[in-house]
Amino acid sequence: MKLLLDLMLFGLATVLRLNSSKPLVFSKLRNRRFAVQIRTGDGSVGRYFVFCGADIFSRRGVLASPDVSLVWKDAAVAVRSLRSSDPDAVQTALADQSLSIMGDGEVAIRFGEIVRAARSGRTQTGAMMPPVAVIGLGRMGSGIACSLLRSGFPVVVYNRTEEKTSPLVEAGAKAVATPAAAARAARYVVTSLTDDASISAVVEGTDGLLAGLERGAVHIGASTISADMTRRLVGLHSEHGSHYLAAPVIGRPDAAKSGELVSLVCGDRSVFEASRTVLQSFTRQIQYLGEDHAVASAAKLAVNYSAATIIDLMGQIYTFGEKSGIPLSAMHTMFRMMWAQPVLQGYATRIWHREFDDVGFDLRGGLKDVTLMLNAAREQGVRWDFAEAIQRKMTRGVEMGLGASDWSSTYEVTRAEAGLGT
Repeated sequence: MKLLLDLMLFGLATVLRLNSSKPLVFSKLRNRRFAVQIRTGDGSVGRYFVFCGADIFSRRGVLASPDVSLVWKDAAVAVRSLRSSDPDAVQTALADQSLSIMGDGEVAIRFGEIVRAARSGRTQTGAMMPPVAVIGLGRMGSGIACSLLRSGFPVVVYNRTEEKTSPLVEAGAKAVATPAAAARAARYVVTSLTDDASISAVVEGTDGLLAGLERGAVHIGASTISADMTRRLVGLHSEHGSHYLAAPVIGRPDAAKSGELVSLVCGDRSVFEASRTVLQSFTRQIQYLGEDHAVASAAKLAVNYSAATIIDLMGQIYTFGEKSGIPLSAMHTMFRMMWAQPVLQGYATRIWHREFDDVGFDLRGGLKDVTLMLNAAREQGVRWDFAEAIQRKMTRGVEMGLGASDWSSTYEVTRAEAGLGT
């Protein structure tokens, strides 16, 4: 088994090198530098991979200081999992502790997505890739469309205001006049829209995407919407003979453009597997959560609730620091030590400097999501009392004229209520 595992890891290195120029693989490699070690627990089998952009180096042995180590319990378990036809075999190994991750988990996730993309049977050329329509070209939707284009997909775009289509048309996309026309031209349709009402307006009606969508085609919903709207979409597609995947995304607009989003996916397993290559083009991690579409909506609201509470918590602590005479530079250092995630570090810096004009998610959108969180929690008999406080602050922030600012601008409400002024 040790020899077989060694040969499999050598084969993996060969696959990665041969496929590093594929658009989908290259998009996940460019401007990246990291090292990954794969070995058995006793160190008897090991190979490391060093990524410098599209250049991939690999050697047998154990690297002293990789960014992350994937440590298999033993060679037999590793071979069985790596040879499995189940795409979630590695996740299963992690769950039963046959595989452990030591080091930077984000690098491990990125490595897994690169391997999956490299092993894709598609040639990744535009002629062989299915056309994908993107409806809704706001900050997230335009980034998703850019990632799809970079990955080699023929892309069709529709937006209510036409001026947002111009940069994408210049990059190679085709613009159409209605959602129906977009759906008619594609096998997969990705919607990235504001709320339930905008989704309903785009999906239904004589010019809606259902009017143009062929039977068997797939609608991937990347928006944060309610469970009720999600169930309605499932019913509409079922009656139409098409498929719906609930796939709300996590990440800021720059992550959408670089293909680094996280996608929370629910729907028919076979439809998800058929759509995996499309999803991979704009994500670094895909979490498949089962066939109940409404679970994806609940998961996204739970994630956003966590983000919203931590953001407001940081604002409260900065306010306390100002009132108590604690240097804000010291508070900032504390946050960077406590919360090492880059996104949270970014928000800590943003709140510290009160820089809310570089908008990743505006306050009005945050208020909509917090309202959805509260509704979902009430349905489950759970009180998210912190969300009630955030909803009040966000409402006040909109009244103060901050609706178009980044949602972290709730800090301004906290400061105002503490008497700190402008």
